[in-house]
Amino acid sequence: MKLDRRSLFAALTGAGLAASAPAAAQETAKDAARPAWLDRLRGGFGDGRRPLTIDLAAGPRGPGWDWLVAEGRKARFFAFGEEHGLAQVPVLVRALAKALKPDRLILEISPPIAEDLDQAARGGMDGLTAYFRNHPPGPAFYTMAEEARMLADVRAALPGKDQRIWGLDYEVTMDRRLIARLKPKAPASAAKPLSALEAASNAGWARFAASNNFGDTFCFGGDPALVEAVMAAWPKPDPASAEILETLLQTLRTNRAYLDKRYFDSNAIRADFNRGAFVRQWRAAARKPRALFKFGAGHMVRGRSMTEVYDIGNLLAETAALEGETSFHLLVIPGPGGRQAAFNPTSWTYEDVPADSLEGLGLSPLADLLLPDASTLVDLRPLRRFMSGSVTAATDARLARVVHGFDAVLFVAGSTASKGL
Repeated sequence: MKLDRRSLFAALTGAGLAASAPAAAQETAKDAARPAWLDRLRGGFGDGRRPLTIDLAAGPRGPGWDWLVAEGRKARFFAFGEEHGLAQVPVLVRALAKALKPDRLILEISPPIAEDLDQAARGGMDGLTAYFRNHPPGPAFYTMAEEARMLADVRAALPGKDQRIWGLDYEVTMDRRLIARLKPKAPASAAKPLSALEAASNAGWARFAASNNFGDTFCFGGDPALVEAVMAAWPKPDPASAEILETLLQTLRTNRAYLDKRYFDSNAIRADFNRGAFVRQWRAAARKPRALFKFGAGHMVRGRSMTEVYDIGNLLAETAALEGETSFHLLVIPGPGGRQAAFNPTSWTYEDVPADSLEGLGLSPLADLLLPDASTLVDLRPLRRFMSGSVTAATDARLARVVHGFDAVLFVAGSTASKGL
């Protein structure tokens, strides 16, 4: 499969948020009908608006920001569900980390590469740029300038010798780094299959250099049997090596299903790995951490996700409940006319493109209620009474999923695209 910008973005995020033309037409027809429940929802939405201003240099401020920090301080987990590629997102996450002082920042990257980034970020931007230079092409998303700056600033705001930046996800770009970390620890029995794994990884990147098709890279096109062979020849790996092998295996299984067009299976495999990684880290922690999560919106929703799986966001809500605590789930998307960065896999650059999340998430009926001169933050919890089971059975499932799955939504006014380093 030839992976273009849009299909690659869908694979990386695990959630296609863009509306199709028929879906957009249906939304327009529903809005025209203006059922009573929608008028009630719009009334509650309009009453609950709070302004929030995001300055890329000075950070966020305003009544919406003060409310968001207050809500975040009540929660064990703050689940920040983003639209990738907005320059305003890392500004918000950096400010939240400084205000909430969580024990961990947990990201949509693999556990082993998160360990690398935690170490590199201790050296600030110099440490991160050196890491990216030494281990190309760098992890997905975090070679955007604003995202890298956020990592450096958050790590400085959360000092300590223990690891403060965690990851839970699969790995799509850093297979060569993961394999290099395995080589010094591998027993003689695993030397041959590990050599075959490394050769396949290098060959994949060579094919990509010739084709500019990201589907040729090892993490997308590789054979899971190569990792399974290493695991069979290495019966008792140390914990770090075991984590790397499991990351590689589940990455290849996820993307093999995607390339085979088994999209539900792909998302389910990935969600299971995300949840399993969280459970392992949660159980291993001597003191259960307060954590700030930063993932794509589809991963942070409470309940069934946009890809019809139960993802990490739902597990956070249930884990908090088991501890007698709460999780707070925030959706952050561009407002009308917003821009975002999208990864171009042929040139390995980030392109400035229009954002289309409003239609993709079924939120178009509310767009005209957004504040004109600031970003709009809305508490969704009071709106749930307008979307009971009898309503949601007959209306747009996307809109219902947002209202019930997130506690608040922030529409970023005038969103701008992040830029590459």
